[in-house]
Amino acid sequence: MKKIIFFILTILFMMNGIPVQANEPVIIVLDPGHGGENLGAEYGDYVEKDMTMVVAKAMKEELEKYEGVTVYLTHESAETDMSLKERAEFAKEKNADFLFCLHFNMSLDHNLFGAEVWVSAFDDFYAKGYGFAEIEMNRLSEMGLYSRGIKTRLNDKGEDYYGIIRESREIDLNTVLIEHCHLDQERDKVFYTQGDLQLEEFGRLDATAVAQYFRLKSPELGKDYSDYPIPVVPVPKQVVKPDLTPPDVCALKMDSLDETTGKAVFTLTAKDTDSCVLYYTYSLDGGASYADLEPFPKEAEDITFTVDLPFEKDIIFTGAAYNAYDRITESDAIEITALSSPQKEMTEPEEAEIYEEISLSELAKELEQDQENAKQGFQTYQIIMIIIVSLMVLVMTILVSRIILSRKRGR
Repeated sequence: MKKIIFFILTILFMMNGIPVQANEPVIIVLDPGHGGENLGAEYGDYVEKDMTMVVAKAMKEELEKYEGVTVYLTHESAETDMSLKERAEFAKEKNADFLFCLHFNMSLDHNLFGAEVWVSAFDDFYAKGYGFAEIEMNRLSEMGLYSRGIKTRLNDKGEDYYGIIRESREIDLNTVLIEHCHLDQERDKVFYTQGDLQLEEFGRLDATAVAQYFRLKSPELGKDYSDYPIPVVPVPKQVVKPDLTPPDVCALKMDSLDETTGKAVFTLTAKDTDSCVLYYTYSLDGGASYADLEPFPKEAEDITFTVDLPFEKDIIFTGAAYNAYDRITESDAIEITALSSPQKEMTEPEEAEIYEEISLSELAKELEQDQENAKQGFQTYQIIMIIIVSLMVLVMTILVSRIILSRKRGR
């Protein structure tokens, strides 16, 4: 009879999104992503395997301040190399209620930003994972990170793509993978570039999410989550497949254009019925290159933004929308004829300065011409004087010669 009641309560708890605490105390295993020769993401001086270890140790220390919980790390050093299967089996051997895998992210084009949580696509593993992930994403959003959402991913065989989730599900172990932020994006650098203190803050945040999910309390921290509302996540009847299609709608219109300043106002309408629209961007050259991604407003269908268009250049203006799985839809192009550079109206002082510059310029030219004329006149004078002197010398020579001849004849 007790077993039947326990079974009924368990089913009710699962239907209402309340985690089943089969163990007393709750047993949590933390897995710092990567390790050993598997460095994980590398960007500048930052290496993922070192960062996840700092986060995991801070998370463990914070969780151990709560009552009724036991916490383990899959490994204690960033230099330890473990397979994904070994990590899952370690957690299973500890009879874990949940395995939390801690990671940091990067994107191929270095343009994505924000945090995300990956969960299993199957059965109650999805429901329990999603229930925790909602709490985790709320905490990360409060921290200031952009939410990339809670997602599933499948491999070519239709299994969970991420090995740690796949290996855990095979041995009946609840697991989620947390991607805290992107190391290669300027918007996310403010969350991790100030040293271990920031990484430890991630660990404490993760610990709080776990405490809320399992409704723990800590007299030491003055926190009691006994009545914390756990998200209601029904157990799916089918595999929860990822959204592999681009956004359904991406339409662009130009609301206004000020040809004197080059400021143009556009409205981009974007929709995705299978997931959601996360980012938008625009191009001035018909999609050959795009501006940095911007967050698309949650639960909205359009965004209005202003762009400073360049002068003296034809524009082919195009918009683009990214969904939660980074699929892209581009809008039709809007052709904008090159804007002429605006003629600036001058003030009286500016006009006077220009006139003064013109007068000085003309005066300088006149002086230069006078100097040239004087130089040419002086050269002419020199030639004339040379000719006169030469003639005088010639005349004197002739006269002297005649005087000498006349004297010789007189003798």
